[in-house]
Amino acid sequence: MHHAGMFDVVFLAMFALCFVIRALREVSHKRTRAAESREGAFGKFCLLLVLTGSTALPLLYLFTPWFDVADYAVHPGVGGAGAALAVPGIVLLWKSRPDPGRRFAPATALFLVAAAQLFLIGNAVVGPAFLLTYSILYASRIEHEEEQWRHGPGCGLSGSDGIARRNS
Repeated sequence: MHHAGMFDVVFLAMFALCFVIRALREVSHKRTRAAESREGAFGKFCLLLVLTGSTALPLLYLFTPWFDVADYAVHPGVGGAGAALAVPGIVLLWKSRPDPGRRFAPATALFLVAAAQLFLIGNAVVGPAFLLTYSILYASRIEHEEEQWRHGPGCGLSGSDGIARRNS
């Protein structure tokens, strides 16, 4: 591993736990989920941005020297705050369910994990990447989500990423 600082290791543990939680959720929902895809070109582009900011860039940062020019030392207080944000983010991600009773939990979990990445990774490019890209995705979908929420239980969430999708 190119970067092996204490907060890089904390980030890697958070990353691995989030990956496992999301993978388990996707496997369990494949059998029961029948979501209508409403992703247009912009929605798919936003999802690609989030994948880049949450996965590709952090892995490249950790295992290559490509982003070294933007590195900085993480202050222990800032890294501690990142670790403190990671814990409720992971717990919320684990406990969140894509149902009408817990509409905000998946999105809140992802915002907490994205903020943790910002504080844990000492890189001016990679640190804020997930928070920035997920904010763009969330902003592009919030109006549609609010419309679904106003229409009641028949329009619940069916995606595990905190983004509303119409149940078929």
